Amino acid sequence: MDNPSLTEELGRWLVDWRRQGLPPDSVLATAQGYVRDWLGSALAGGVTEPGQKLLDYARQQPAGVGRVIGAPLAVAAETAALINGGLSHIVEMDDLDRGSVVHPGAAVIPAALAVAQREQASGRDFLAAVVAGYEVAIRIGEAVGKQHYYYFHNTATCGVFGAAVAAGWILGLDVEQFVWALGNAGTQAAGLWQFNAEGDMSKHLHAGRAAAGGVLAADLAARGFTGARHILEGERGFFAATAPDANPEKVVAGLENSPPQFKIAGVSIKPYASCRHTHPAIDAALALRPRLHGRSPTHIQLDAYQAALDLCDNPDPQTSYAAKFSLHYCVASALVRGHVGLEDFSLEAIQETAVRQLLPLFTTSVDPGFEAAYPVQWPVRLCVTLDDDAVLETAVTHPKGDPENPLTQQELEAKFRQLAAYGRHANKADAWLDWVIGLASDEILKLDL
Repeated sequence: MDNPSLTEELGRWLVDWRRQGLPPDSVLATAQGYVRDWLGSALAGGVTEPGQKLLDYARQQPAGVGRVIGAPLAVAAETAALINGGLSHIVEMDDLDRGSVVHPGAAVIPAALAVAQREQASGRDFLAAVVAGYEVAIRIGEAVGKQHYYYFHNTATCGVFGAAVAAGWILGLDVEQFVWALGNAGTQAAGLWQFNAEGDMSKHLHAGRAAAGGVLAADLAARGFTGARHILEGERGFFAATAPDANPEKVVAGLENSPPQFKIAGVSIKPYASCRHTHPAIDAALALRPRLHGRSPTHIQLDAYQAALDLCDNPDPQTSYAAKFSLHYCVASALVRGHVGLEDFSLEAIQETAVRQLLPLFTTSVDPGFEAAYPVQWPVRLCVTLDDDAVLETAVTHPKGDPENPLTQQELEAKFRQLAAYGRHANKADAWLDWVIGLASDEILKLDL
């Protein structure tokens, strides 16, 4: 008999989880926290320009039972996953897993939520589906290697697998159906970084399509629609096509552990409204700011790893979104203002003289040690030379929000309330928080806020 494919191993593992009554309550409670964090980003996304365009699209679609977050709209499950995934990825405050470089919440949670509503699943089953989806998205993201990320957005390409698993968990797929769902997901995997060079909105579409594609993949698999068994490791499969330095063994590494060490516990939460690659540098700048004592920088040296510079080495951002992907702007905002929040990315804010005059002072470089540590760690070193020739320097390995440097519960709730207020839902923040708390029950999940 042939060796099982990677997706067969994943499918057997997922079905065994379910038979054993996993995940345990402690892991479901962890998932609740990520749902809350995702929800805040989705509520905030609706008031942005791309969010308004997504909502306008949703209004033109046939009615269904899948609620659009923060809007009085109910559409088909696949459409709800598309819109909610897109909304949650706009303000750049959704969660991020370092090792896989995947924003799992933006792809997985909308798929699980849409199918859970349609199938009248319980809150606990929804949370279990989230854990399962994070697990698979992260495992495949860990396996693709560094070169994949230069062209492909891992949240899109790897997130669709997690979304398919989350939807399939709600549907109660068996091993063979999980294999088909993952095969159908992999053939939809897509998402190119070119949008970032041109300042376009496609990044939000990446998360939405990953979520919607996962729903479609699982729904079809439940009906016997087959998908490639070797979609990951096959000669013309996902790794061969998109990941020249892939390590397929990472997909199934540690499956034998008992109890399982769930990947969701290692996901980082973002305190700043910018690309996660900018966060270590922001923390470094915030650490140095109290030492400026009124002196002005004359040179700023930032040493990082290659992926951070590939994506965020932008010394002259002219749009709000470009500023979110500019190490220079984010560090300058932290040094000048002492914060890098939602309000710091308005068109007026990014043109502020005190911030912009720092941008030409930067030089950036790749540190070989930092490159070797990435993506397990995302380290940077910031060195600021001042007008009296003093030199301030610090390095950051674990920025705020990493599991090694977590946000407090008070900070997490404050972040949610800030995002809800930004999305003009401050008056419903308590009700949404109660909804998240209520997910830890066997009652049918309802979303009528």
